Formats: sequence, C-alpha cells, structure tokens
Amino acid sequence: MSKNHLTQINTQEFENVFSQKELEVVVNSFAKGATNEELALFIQICKQNNLNPFKNHIYFIKYGNQMSIQVSVEGIQYLAQQRDDYKGVTVQLIHENDDFEIGVDPETQELKIEKHSIKIPRGKVAAAYAIAKREGYPDKVVVIEAEEVEHLRTKSGSQWKTYYNDMFKKHALKRALKLQFGIDVDDAAGAQEDNIDPYTPRERKDITPEDLEPESGQEDESEDIKKAWDEIDEKVKASSLSKKDVTDLVKTNFNKKPADLNLSQVTDLSRLVDRRSRRPRKQTPSKWSLTLMKDSLTDLQR
Repeated sequence: MSKNHLTQINTQEFENVFSQKELEVVVNSFAKGATNEELALFIQICKQNNLNPFKNHIYFIKYGNQMSIQVSVEGIQYLAQQRDDYKGVTVQLIHENDDFEIGVDPETQELKIEKHSIKIPRGKVAAAYAIAKREGYPDKVVVIEAEEVEHLRTKSGSQWKTYYNDMFKKHALKRALKLQFGIDVDDAAGAQEDNIDPYTPRERKDITPEDLEPESGQEDESEDIKKAWDEIDEKVKASSLSKKDVTDLVKTNFNKKPADLNLSQVTDLSRLVDRRSRRPRKQTPSKWSLTLMKDSLTDLQR
C-alpha cells in the first residue's frame, strides 16, 4: 500500500472505526482499487452505521469504474439485533408437497402464516417466507414465490445455482427485516436488492468467494476470474513452477485458499507468477564441474 493513499485521507477521523493496521487491510483487501474519495465514503458508511467489513456486514465492490457499497444480510440482521425492540426473525422454505396456508390478519391487515406442515418427500422449493418480530408492532411476514427469484438462479455465474436454498432464505430474511425495522442503510447501492450473501463469505465457488454475489444486473466477474486462472495455468506449464508453488504464493501473499481469491487478487497472483517464473533456476553442479573445482582447489593448495 502506498503511503500517499492513506495520507490523502484524514485517518484521524476514522481512528474510532479502524486502527491503522485495520485501515491498511481495508485499503489493500476489502476496498482494493478504491479511489481516495470512494475509500472515504466506504469508511464513513461503516462508521455511521456501525457496520464491520471484518464481520462481512458490508462490502465494497468495484467493476471497472463502477463502485457499489452493499450491506449484507448479516449486516442488516446485526443492525436489527442492536435494537431494544428486536424480538427475533424466522425464515423457512416452502416445498411443493408441504401443507401451507397463509391469510391476512383482519385487525392489522398483515400477512399471517396459518399453517405450515412438512410432508416427505417434500418436492421442489416453491417459495420462501420470513417473519420479523418487533415488540409493540405486528409481525411482518414476507412470502416470495420461486418464480420471483428465477432470474437470480439462472444468472450466469450466480451463487444461486450452487447455494439456491441458502440464498433464497437470506433473500427473504433481509426483506422482512428491512420491512419491519425500516432499515434503510445509506449505502451506494441505492434501491437495488442485495444478493451478495454467500457467504459470505464470503467470500461463487470454484473460483470466487462464495459470500460475494454481485447485484442483479451488474457485470459478473466470474468469467474474468476463470480466464485469469487459465492464464496462470498456462504460465505455470511453460515455467519450472508447480501447482504447489502457486498454492504457496497464494497462502503467503493473500492468506487464503486459491478458490477464495477475487479478480483483483488473481490478477496480482498472475504478476507474482510472472516474477517467480523469470527467476533463474538454481543449477546443480554437474559431476564434471565438481571434478574441475576439486582439481582447481588442489592446484591452489600446492
């Protein structure tokens, strides 16, 4: 990290948010590629909302020159849990063979789960619902049919393909919490729906962090990551490096598994492979060379 990157920002303003060491991690990892203005905005949003990127509450995502700051479902739930009137949240999937009934409360006009019993085999997932409870307020029930999220499941590179059930539940959970508690985090994602939780982990497997799913409509970088890994593979084949050497580079420089690297990190890794492959290989002296060295030493001793 260049010193100029931090010195242009009033770090004292954020000293109650991140230590200097943590700020370096934010600059070099969580918000890598951010301009000074984008970095200041990201840290300010963390500060104002008490959200912690080290706990996967909030993400800085950049595609080309486009920046997006997104709050994860963990972040939304954390904000709700800080309230004295938070009374919990429930989320369930509804399968096509389940016995499920939903009605409308005549007094509050809110949706109400009348019945949900499970039958085996359950069949395919048909819907998801979440119930957010708040003291002194009616329960907020969100019901989402599978057709409503089909575009997310079929999106190229989408984490919904691999972790459909988990992503669907998180999707419903976040909507219910935002609806019940009026959580409207001042982030840079606007009114877009958050679909980044793998995590979620963090970190899209095989090649990207599974907790980081881009917003619907945004460019997905999984294809770019795959191309970058293919290039690294070709470089390794053409060099004296082994796959273990690459794994060691990842561990030493990023402290992650290869599958957990994002596009920026894979690009950095490619440069490291270039530098490592250009290093001259250690030459083992041949038997003939050793004989010459031995004769030379004998001559010197005479």
